[in-house]
Amino acid sequence: MNLMKWFRKNNKKIMAIVVVVIMIGFIAGPTMRYFTRGRTGWHEAVAYYADNKKIARDDAISAHQELEVLRFLAVDGLLRAQDLRAVLLGELLFSEQRISPVLINRIKRVITANGYRISDKQISDIYNRSMPADYYWFLLKKEAHFAGIKVPRENAGRLLGRALPQLFNGATYSQVIRSLMDRQGIPEERILATFGKLLAVLQYSHMICSGEDVTSSQIMHMVSLENETINVELVEFESSVFAEALYELNEAALVEHFEKYKKFFARTLSEENSYGFGYKLPDRVQLEYIVCQLDDVSKIVTLPTNQEKEQYYQRSIKQFKESVPSDPNDPNSLRIERTKSYAEVASFIADGLLQNKINSQAEKILQEAKALTSAESYESKEGDDYTSVAEQLGKKYKIKIYSGQTGLLAATDFQADRNLGMLYLESYGRVPVSLLQIVFAIDELKASDLGLFNMPRPKMYESIGPLRDLYGKMMALVRVIKAELASEPQSIDQTFSTEGLILDPNEHPKSENVYSIREKVNEDLKDLAAMDTTRSKAEEFVKLAGKDGWDSAINKFNDLYGEQVKKDPNEPNVFRVQILTDLQRVSNATLQTLAVQRAGNLSARLVMNENAKQFMDRLYSLVPQDSNTVNTAGLIMEFKPDRSFYIIKDISVKRLDRAEYEKIKTRRLYSEDHIQTQSMAAEFFNPENILERMNFRWGKNHEETTDTNTLPQSKEPF
Repeated sequence: MNLMKWFRKNNKKIMAIVVVVIMIGFIAGPTMRYFTRGRTGWHEAVAYYADNKKIARDDAISAHQELEVLRFLAVDGLLRAQDLRAVLLGELLFSEQRISPVLINRIKRVITANGYRISDKQISDIYNRSMPADYYWFLLKKEAHFAGIKVPRENAGRLLGRALPQLFNGATYSQVIRSLMDRQGIPEERILATFGKLLAVLQYSHMICSGEDVTSSQIMHMVSLENETINVELVEFESSVFAEALYELNEAALVEHFEKYKKFFARTLSEENSYGFGYKLPDRVQLEYIVCQLDDVSKIVTLPTNQEKEQYYQRSIKQFKESVPSDPNDPNSLRIERTKSYAEVASFIADGLLQNKINSQAEKILQEAKALTSAESYESKEGDDYTSVAEQLGKKYKIKIYSGQTGLLAATDFQADRNLGMLYLESYGRVPVSLLQIVFAIDELKASDLGLFNMPRPKMYESIGPLRDLYGKMMALVRVIKAELASEPQSIDQTFSTEGLILDPNEHPKSENVYSIREKVNEDLKDLAAMDTTRSKAEEFVKLAGKDGWDSAINKFNDLYGEQVKKDPNEPNVFRVQILTDLQRVSNATLQTLAVQRAGNLSARLVMNENAKQFMDRLYSLVPQDSNTVNTAGLIMEFKPDRSFYIIKDISVKRLDRAEYEKIKTRRLYSEDHIQTQSMAAEFFNPENILERMNFRWGKNHEETTDTNTLPQSKEPF
């Protein structure tokens, strides 16, 4: 037969065969390449750990499959229902595709409530992995294995049997395991072995994290600090009260004092600086701002209509349900659910809708201002400054829109400013983040940290906001236009503005908002020079009180020295008896815990006051250990950080007796061990620490490692 005729006659059959061959080639090609590569590269090292032990491609596959088994068993949920140590392990291994702001906020609350020594940064570091979780899991299980930690499969089975019904809505162990075996083809013994490895990692982490013993003397010290209290009545004699009458100090003395203490921050105590003098300038920022006062905005919004109020009522009907007695005359009768009528809640709805309109309008104005300004145009001086934009929008909306620039402000200036100190931005986790925390996080300073769910780190000249204030009176847009790192002053004559966010210039004259190094040095030196005078006046007071009584002595000293040095004209007396009750000492451990928890959080760090700890320690030192009180006649306590003398009228300590100590010590020992274990877990499960402990390093072929999701099951046992 002619060949061409044969082709024409069998054309359809030939085309079908060609299509099948092409499909086979298309499907089989990658498969053949995979099996060819698998035979030559499956056991090739992609990384190394410990003493030159290798991690092959099939090790990574096996680790991935083990994590998939644990995910199917809902182990991530099981870990998150345990202590913080287990929660952190769960977040390290199972949070690659889902990071929960709700869980992170719960973790932070647990840390604060229990006094764990863990910072926000340590929590963030758990999520900052440099590689897939498979590798951390591989290293952790090997680390537990090297330590000889192994959980028998029988024990793993018993624990899993108790947990699975809670995790799978009552499904039995057999049902869950059978489902996993049918779907994945994994034998039960391998499932239990995998779960046992997880338990071994947890057991090993507990052993390592609780390895430091707490001594009996430490516990006794902790218990006494936490349970002993002191009551004291005293009168404070501040040196500044008696410094006003001193002559102006000479220039040489001022310069000498400045040079001696310019390297210290104010209120920083040390052996060479017991008074806490300091003139070093802290990190500072200058802001530009645009502000809308909500009272002004309320004048340009329309009141909610009856239709809007009724629609809100219908949409939110559940909000207006309440539980009431079935018999109005009998408050103890069976309670029933009742829905409040529209008439009862109409005014409440109207107020809420109006406030929403005001907030929305203010936010709209500030978002428009944000769109009209940019960091690039500010730097290039193109004229999009906040002042012109505020004027433009003020004319458009026919309201007063405020704008201005602050001085160079330290963190303490933010805290003291009643406007800036109240501004915040709501984070992704719906947690308010203070403006202070935000602006000091810029790259030029990095004096504060912003957590995973707060907001991105701001940039210079970039608008931040709209911000709200805690009082609900304003909204603002701000940007950092200048930042200066902490430094020694240029000279004793350096001055700078500390003006904050000003809405009424008449309320805050500029002259009141200028910081002068010279004035501060002069004030400190006068206080120091007055210390001897203050001591003599305190001794004079003691004699007078012993002769005529405390009330008479106080009245006389207020007459002699009070009026001319009053800081507040509404304050009746400068000298008065202060009654302080149930005061407790603060341990170094507590301060260290607070320091760790608040690392990177400027708002929280400003609250910490080590001077207060020293003051309490000094008061306790006045009472001998074998006594509960002391004869206070003529007892004068000098306290240099306050530049004051305290005259003690009465002082007593409520000691912890032996019986109480015996009751408390075991509980406190357990508590301290628990705190230590949970606190160390953040370091133990830190991804970078795991790599360092196990001496992990990549091999030359690690970039060729195929995604473990695409590979078939490893032949290596679990």
